[in-house]
Amino acid sequence: MDKYEEFMALTSQAIGILKDISKRSPYDMASDGMARKTAKSFTQLADVLFGPTDSPRLQRESVALAEERGLSLEYLEMVEKHAKKLKKRGAAWRLRAELIAFEGTFEEVEAHAKKRVTEEGGDTKKKPGVRLGRVVDGLRTISITDTQRRITDLEKTLDVGVKHDEDQPRSEALLEPFWDLIEGKGTGLIRPEYRTVIAIGLEDFAKVSCGKGEDVIVALSDGTTMTGAEFINAAMAGSLGDKLYVGLFHPTAGPVNLYEARFASEKLRTLAMAENLVCPWPDCTVPADRCQVHHIDAHKHGGHTKPSNLTMLCKYHNGVNDDGDPGNPGSQKRKNKRGNGKPSPGKPKRGRMRRHRGKVRLHTPGGKLVGNTHHVSSMGAMDLI
Repeated sequence: MDKYEEFMALTSQAIGILKDISKRSPYDMASDGMARKTAKSFTQLADVLFGPTDSPRLQRESVALAEERGLSLEYLEMVEKHAKKLKKRGAAWRLRAELIAFEGTFEEVEAHAKKRVTEEGGDTKKKPGVRLGRVVDGLRTISITDTQRRITDLEKTLDVGVKHDEDQPRSEALLEPFWDLIEGKGTGLIRPEYRTVIAIGLEDFAKVSCGKGEDVIVALSDGTTMTGAEFINAAMAGSLGDKLYVGLFHPTAGPVNLYEARFASEKLRTLAMAENLVCPWPDCTVPADRCQVHHIDAHKHGGHTKPSNLTMLCKYHNGVNDDGDPGNPGSQKRKNKRGNGKPSPGKPKRGRMRRHRGKVRLHTPGGKLVGNTHHVSSMGAMDLI
């Protein structure tokens, strides 16, 4: 058993660890070298699981099941983060029991937890407004919360004024265009046509076209969504441009077309954006509007420029994707310049994108196929079939 296996074995003993923590003070744990904040977090979780409660039966059964399943501290902390938002008597323990029994990955359980908290009215919704932070080291922060459409239109306006510096973080690049807009040096807020791709299923499009799409939500490649009514209003205002494109997608093969050019045409780029409205790398939030067209099977290894071999990846993930020849797993290893006969490892392996059953997934170095769980990512063309 290597150290990683030992670590994973230890994480499965979270209930036993928390039971012993329940007998200790966070200050004693801090004196043993643990951060006081961490110690308090653990003792609070231990109090929930082993202290007085309004649902003793559910508590006993849930703790026993968590121990039987070998749930980790991280998992139990996630469960508690969501359950404590419910204030009605017994509601928190009902949710804890539900999540402890839920079969799925960590991310699937958390997504279910967020949904259930929303259904139970436990989430405090954000309110529009402008918030100004205090001065820290001569700097202040301004935070603006408003509708996704207004903020995204602002972002697109700022993007026009960005001077593309390869080494400049995006937050810094947007600063001067922001002040130019505030000080009236620019042309004002842009109301762009939707060169952005809008993905909508045929059935939903029929509803929207007949004026019955009030409850229809469609997703855009700028990372936002709009209602069917907003879609119609944009079309009537001419915001969708003078052309509408229809993409053809096969349920298992992906986007359908037959082009063989080296660089993706605008038509191929549009198909790729319609399929993946945000970068498909797990946990990435970069919208397809700011992504690059990526060859799933690298062009240098014979990959064709056709819809089924293209996807959108943000600049960062396009760079870390392993483009090694899929038929030759060792092709990414560099020759050792020292001449000792041992290959250099090259860049760290992060995995590579591949198409599986029609959808683009990350193929991890450990052999897992993982998709992006971003809410807009699940509303692309292949998810509408």
